[in-house]
Amino acid sequence: MTVTSPSPNPDLLDETLRVASGLVGERLEVLGDAFPGSRRTLVVRVRSAGRSLVVKRYLGEDGREAFAREASALAALAGFAGTPGLVAESSDPRLVVMADLGEGTHLADALLGADADLAAETLSGWATALAGLHRAGRDTREAFEAGVLARAAGEPESRVEIDYLPGQLATAATEWGRLATALDVDVPQGIFDVLAGVPGRFRVDASSLSAADMCPDNNLVRDSGDVALLDFEFAVWRPVAWDAAYLRVPWPTCWCAWSLAAAAAHVALDRWRESVGSVWPEVLGAGFDHDLDLATEAWAWLAGSWCPGPLVDGETQRTNPVKPMPRMPDRVLRFLRTAADGRALPGLAEVAQRLARAVETTYAATDVPLAPAFTGGTLQ
Repeated sequence: MTVTSPSPNPDLLDETLRVASGLVGERLEVLGDAFPGSRRTLVVRVRSAGRSLVVKRYLGEDGREAFAREASALAALAGFAGTPGLVAESSDPRLVVMADLGEGTHLADALLGADADLAAETLSGWATALAGLHRAGRDTREAFEAGVLARAAGEPESRVEIDYLPGQLATAATEWGRLATALDVDVPQGIFDVLAGVPGRFRVDASSLSAADMCPDNNLVRDSGDVALLDFEFAVWRPVAWDAAYLRVPWPTCWCAWSLAAAAAHVALDRWRESVGSVWPEVLGAGFDHDLDLATEAWAWLAGSWCPGPLVDGETQRTNPVKPMPRMPDRVLRFLRTAADGRALPGLAEVAQRLARAVETTYAATDVPLAPAFTGGTLQ
């Protein structure tokens, strides 16, 4: 799947190239179109006298934190082949120059294709890459956190929260209360407050550096079949269970949130556990089963809390033919059914059941279809 982005502002591109050239001491020229990205970044492949590189420029108000997290993560992971090497960086303007890992596809391409075997194989490759990141990043906490604080230094009120998940979980409690009110579902006062305490309830001490936004398109499947992980704009230090649970929710922070074939997801998760078990043997035990349940249920509540806008406020769901997304009501229903089956947060299970029935009835919600690769290349 090849997608091009609109042409970047010429002045912005010229300044970016000039700064990057100064950083590496060579004149750089753009190769091809800008990479598909977001409004937050400008990403281009460039060529110098003897090599190709990738330059990423961070834009807007969010650029300071995104730059701080990504540059710090790549610096802390220096020498790990599963992520781009950090070649140079600038804090004004904010940009990084990275090693070019080459052309390739990504996991989302495989999931949106028509080959179930390829999708399953790529999913397991993603799990293997994730395990490699966790093993490589387990001793980087001090370097990563110090790097984020240093690169994001500014006015006191703009201090970056190293771990933003507790705050997001606290906000999720408020959003679910709003959705329950809109659906006329009576819930006990403060029932969702338990979400804020989730980060303190993991039983296995296994944490590492995470890219956080571990989506199916934030990676590169190389010719060798190996998967490299990209995009560390939201990097954070956290229990590894949060990332592994992406295979069980699945894809809570992502547009490509189609369901996974159960067998393929199970194989991928087993491969991840076996790999990280070499450094955290406890990941192979029952204590980590609890942690996976906890992360899965917490993701369901957290990701679901980001959906009330389209549902309650009547916002139209944006469509993108290149990035087809499941219907928002269907995703919310899946989150609630996941939470309703929960064992780690049993106090919320009955509430999830009632909310699920209301969402199903009010919005004609149904199951999120399998990714096209598992249904012969079609969205059913």
